[in-house]
Amino acid sequence: MYSYTTIKPTPNMSKYSTPQDKSYFNYLTEGITGDKWGYGIRRIKLTADPNAPDFLRQVPYTYTSSGFKDQEGNWFVCLRMNVDQHSPQKRQPMNQHSGINQSWGEMMLEFAQEYADKHKQ
Repeated sequence: MYSYTTIKPTPNMSKYSTPQDKSYFNYLTEGITGDKWGYGIRRIKLTADPNAPDFLRQVPYTYTSSGFKDQEGNWFVCLRMNVDQHSPQKRQPMNQHSGINQSWGEMMLEFAQEYADKHKQ
């Protein structure tokens, strides 16, 4: 079972408290301990900030972030563009000191660029 929280990433992300007063890393990696690997049990729904560039806000999808630990023990912040059952996903390495909100922004921009390239007229 997954738990969802909704936030809007902004340049001033540090002003917002994390879910249940945890760091984003701790929140996204909850449920994976010791030698276990896979996805954490928490999800965060992300939407574009209303002040974001137009091309980013024109993507008609929301995003869902999760934490993932591979078999070697490396952690990743994942971002899924919610399109359908085969939605694309990106991921970046993370640790307890990572700027996860910056990673979200970078991945959202990558998705927006791919979306714009795919839908050029």
